[in-house]
Amino acid sequence: MMKPMKNVLWLLIIGASLFAQGKTSIDSDKQKVAIIPIDAVKIAESYGATQTVNWQLSGATWKSAPESPFADPASLAAFAEAATQRVIEAFVKLGRFVVLDRSAMEKIMKEQDFQLSDNIDPNTVTNIGGLLGAQYIVNGQLQQVSTNPYYNPKDKTTLMGYSGTVEIQITILDVATGQVMTSKRVKGSTEVEGTKILGMALLDAYESTPIKAAYKGLSECGSDLKKWLRDAFPVEGEIFEITKEDKKKGGATVVNITCGKDIGVKKGDRFRVYTETEVEVAGKMRKKTTDVGILEVKTVAEDGWSSLCDVEKGGKAISEKVKAGEKLKVVSVKK
Repeated sequence: MMKPMKNVLWLLIIGASLFAQGKTSIDSDKQKVAIIPIDAVKIAESYGATQTVNWQLSGATWKSAPESPFADPASLAAFAEAATQRVIEAFVKLGRFVVLDRSAMEKIMKEQDFQLSDNIDPNTVTNIGGLLGAQYIVNGQLQQVSTNPYYNPKDKTTLMGYSGTVEIQITILDVATGQVMTSKRVKGSTEVEGTKILGMALLDAYESTPIKAAYKGLSECGSDLKKWLRDAFPVEGEIFEITKEDKKKGGATVVNITCGKDIGVKKGDRFRVYTETEVEVAGKMRKKTTDVGILEVKTVAEDGWSSLCDVEKGGKAISEKVKAGEKLKVVSVKK
């Protein structure tokens, strides 16, 4: 019999300094993330079920059309588990977190008998964070799993395959206040624009069954999640060396930074270069940043903590400030 699933798709427990600092550096400890088993209550309800042990209403049956991706409760449970693995994969591959043991976290939740729902009580959030030593909780829910048939554009009757779309809403909660810090709906779809025009050339974008199409959509959703996480959790460091300069223009063209593969930096990542100073405003000292340039990672060093970068913008200013002994900080930005 399938285990009852709480009304939360993803629950991640994130270490205290994650959002307090907003960035991860090579000198800071990797943040701890715990992933609790996911559920798909909203999807189950669309099949006529409610949150019971076997996903079914008393005396009711699972409503599944021939082209539905989930023929029974077990197939939805398997899909929910696959979604959990996608979350684990996204955090592991990011390289900025330590994923905690799932069984240990489940044990704690069971012992404390926490009943989580869409409207999590702030006191419950605070209690969870206190017991687990966490400051933030990421709450997610599966919003959509849909599949669409694709027919031969020539005769309109021959079924060629199915496309799949998956959407998941992810919300980050502050344990101290129970308030929402940020929220994002990640989406994955195998639907191809222009299919009606290109026809058979795009056949490989479709799957032979609805359930296969749903899993392919989940894979695309996982890719969107990874991209969002890279932007949501930037890394920071500083320029520690100019390795090449343009003698004519007198500007840096290649530099070394203290951000490496140990915190998930990859070739092609972009970084903003800036200086940071303190100014007094209304009787308080506040930090002020000034943009200096833009870098793109050329080579990620094997040492794990450094990367060689091409200077895309601000080479002259970078050279001048480094020679003047100023500290130039860097932070990852969207591509």
